[in-house]
Amino acid sequence: MAHQGSERKETAMISVVMAVYNGEKYLETQMDSILQQTMPADEIIIVDDCSTDGSVEIIQRYQKQHPQIRLFQNGSNLGYKRNFRKAIELCQGSLVFLCDQDDFWHKDKISVMVDIMESNPDILVLASSFEFMNANGEVYSVKPRKGMSNNNMYLKPVRKHDLVPVTFDEFCSHNYFQGCSMVLTKRAALSYLANWTDCLPHDWLIALLSSHDEGFYFLNIPLFYYRTHSQNTIGVPKGKKVEEWVRLKFAQDMLDVMETIREIWPDEFRKNPVYQQRREFAQKHIQALRDRSFWKLIGQNANPIYPELKSPRARIMDLAFVLMNHRRKSEQ
Repeated sequence: MAHQGSERKETAMISVVMAVYNGEKYLETQMDSILQQTMPADEIIIVDDCSTDGSVEIIQRYQKQHPQIRLFQNGSNLGYKRNFRKAIELCQGSLVFLCDQDDFWHKDKISVMVDIMESNPDILVLASSFEFMNANGEVYSVKPRKGMSNNNMYLKPVRKHDLVPVTFDEFCSHNYFQGCSMVLTKRAALSYLANWTDCLPHDWLIALLSSHDEGFYFLNIPLFYYRTHSQNTIGVPKGKKVEEWVRLKFAQDMLDVMETIREIWPDEFRKNPVYQQRREFAQKHIQALRDRSFWKLIGQNANPIYPELKSPRARIMDLAFVLMNHRRKSEQ
């Protein structure tokens, strides 16, 4: 049953879902921030992905005082993509908040976002802004860049407190919002489950699907502290050279998105030459970087997809990366 409270305008059931893996260091801080919300969640679904630290014991201790917490333990490690999918499958809410194990929510995160959702029935997924917090819990900021917002993650300017739609075409090149910033309607959650693919991170897939139905919105109000530390889940894969991985990542992301579109909306992909051009450019750009081909990169600068994918500075860095690798080879 939905929690009855003076703050709740409707009887919408609110779920919070959290995927946990070895999160004992920050888990209590995050749990406290969720449980101290001015508008409480009806259920908190936590799926532990075979943690080897004290995460499970911490959660079980909270369960004794908070029956709305439901803990599920995986029999084998699923990885963060499949673990979030399982958590979303298990929740029953009509509004689903995604949650990381190491952040800290402002007390009014749920209430502010629920108010926006109830006032705007066309919204399928709503993402808020955030503030940075380091491993020691110290809040810090980044210097704003011209033409950007959301701590320079969104490549468009948005005034503070504004609510704006984000288009499907924007998500074809980049992912701008973390899953932990999002609340989903039941319809968006079901669409994600029905179209799940391992090709994209869960948050990007959710954004792609909801924006395709013109239902993704960004609220430029910081509603949580996003913790950065050396053990964040998404980073440079083991065994990869950092420099090369950074240069290849955006093109690989674009290629993954195009493959996802081709899988979910094959007719649209076939009929839209821009999707095919993006896919072809991403493939050729990856190859040019791997081949350390300076002149191929120079030629790609005439392609309008390159500036869509990377800033002028990043394109210069691509050339520098290739030249530096040529110099290293000649010096060996």
